[in-house]
Amino acid sequence: MNAEAPRVGMDGEIIPAHLAIKAMRDSGYRNTAYALAELIDNSVQAGATDVEVFCIEERQLVSERERLRISQIGVLDNGHGMPPKVLREALQFGNGSHLNDRSGIGRFGMGLPNSSISQCRRLDVWSWQSGPDNAMRTYLDVDEIEAGRLMKVPEPIHAPLPPEWRARARSLGTTGTLVLWQGFDEHRLTWRGAKSTLENTEALAGRMYRKFIGVGTVAIRLVALENDTETFGRDARVNDPLYLMTPSSTPAPFVSSSMFQPWGPDEEFLVPFGGMNHNVFVRISWARPETVPDSGTDRGHQPYGKHAAKNIGVSILRAGRELDLDPGWANGYDPVERWWGVEVEFPPALDEVFGVPNNKQAATIFSAMAQFDWESEAEAGEHYKELKDRLREEGDPRAELMDIAQYIHDQIRHVRARLKDQTKGLRSGGGRRHEDTSVEDRASTKFKERAESGYKTEQDNQVFDDEAKQSLVDDLVNRKNYPERAANEIADAVEKRGKRVIFVDAELDGYAFFKVEQRPGGITEIIFNTAHPAYDQLVLALDGELEGATDKELMERIANASDTMRMLFAAWARYEMEDVPNRGRINDMRHEWGKMARVFLTDEEG
Repeated sequence: MNAEAPRVGMDGEIIPAHLAIKAMRDSGYRNTAYALAELIDNSVQAGATDVEVFCIEERQLVSERERLRISQIGVLDNGHGMPPKVLREALQFGNGSHLNDRSGIGRFGMGLPNSSISQCRRLDVWSWQSGPDNAMRTYLDVDEIEAGRLMKVPEPIHAPLPPEWRARARSLGTTGTLVLWQGFDEHRLTWRGAKSTLENTEALAGRMYRKFIGVGTVAIRLVALENDTETFGRDARVNDPLYLMTPSSTPAPFVSSSMFQPWGPDEEFLVPFGGMNHNVFVRISWARPETVPDSGTDRGHQPYGKHAAKNIGVSILRAGRELDLDPGWANGYDPVERWWGVEVEFPPALDEVFGVPNNKQAATIFSAMAQFDWESEAEAGEHYKELKDRLREEGDPRAELMDIAQYIHDQIRHVRARLKDQTKGLRSGGGRRHEDTSVEDRASTKFKERAESGYKTEQDNQVFDDEAKQSLVDDLVNRKNYPERAANEIADAVEKRGKRVIFVDAELDGYAFFKVEQRPGGITEIIFNTAHPAYDQLVLALDGELEGATDKELMERIANASDTMRMLFAAWARYEMEDVPNRGRINDMRHEWGKMARVFLTDEEG
């Protein structure tokens, strides 16, 4: 079927058809699910309330073994259908009925032929406006195009919808369209089985059309058939990367309750373009505290955590339909990234501003704003507003996106800090940091030994009673943003184990890497400043999530932490050099601290 036949053409063709069709087949669809999404786009644009995606499987001999392989994929809808002229134009590359229509999700006139031939060699389309008996049909055939036998889209002919498709349909209306793919190259379909194809299509379609599915304006049915026996079937469920919509495909216990909570009200931006102001909305969400298991195990290893790991990034919506879930705004290495969601929604009138390509799979200009650094873009002495005004004068669309991008970056930074607060008190691999013998116990023992050796302070005489315990809980919850459950467990461990020292994390004002606070009951808090770069590079590197890390990653983390420690000492050395008037006092401090460190790191008395 795929052997190249002699072709008829014209000498000197600007775009030889056999080469053009090959290039168009490689037009950049990420996978089969994205190509099917183009067909669903067309159905939604045509006013369909029911879209049905069928994968027909047959048993084929593959390497002397019989295997199930997809033989046909059909997308059937109950939209308003197409008259013959429009049907023929819909199969022309670059033509279509929505070229200048900015009111909906379709516009570019490339989706149907491009997406189809990216997956198959034969495309047939039936469309009807007065019942399926009066359907009109036309087609594209890659073999015929490559051989030069098909130079134009054939005139649609009367061809009633085949009886097998009438029987398969759940909602066969007096108007509608069937798109049928056949003749699959083995390497073109992303998944060879119908179930895998449909499950991945559901995950994508449930996310891309969540707004439509959620309000019930569109239902997307997914069906696998073998010998016309259903082997898989369900309607696509909402897959909301903000995890606010219910019900959804999120695993238990968050099927019918939202897994995330709004970070705040929607933020609205007015973007001028084409002589008008257009509304752009930004929504942000973050995980509910209930996502942290009572057992203290890592929530990322729960089924709902693995689901969230597939929805990382900023969701970009055009007319309610998702163009892309852009991971460029996230730190790919950080497990906390799966626990926030951002959604940016804009109207089709802003396509040029956001950079929407003809396959509607991205917003290229907006996505580039994830790495936009206004200071590096600015000229010498140019401030933020001055840069924005200059870019606007130059016709650079980024000028209209700067405020939106800056807002998203700022809010994500704050959300990350609050998310890390949710797991304070947790130990890598599950359980609570303060339950077992730890460095806090070792440090507490040294504190007691120093007091018994004649170095007792007023703090050493205090008793950790109920009032002191409640004061510690209040401090951890209200000032350090610890979850109440974790704060109570820390206080219980202090009481039970007689601890005098605890290590806590909090975002501190100023430049200090750490701070020491004395709490009632003789408790010393050593607070690591989560806003200091040394926290990520040293504390988290050595005390962060270890499960699942490769040996290479662990070695890199140890090496980076070692380098960070040396840089800290280098910073101290420079501090001594520059503070000449106090150099003697600083030298004494360094000597005394070294002496105390020796006591704490060995069994020797000071």
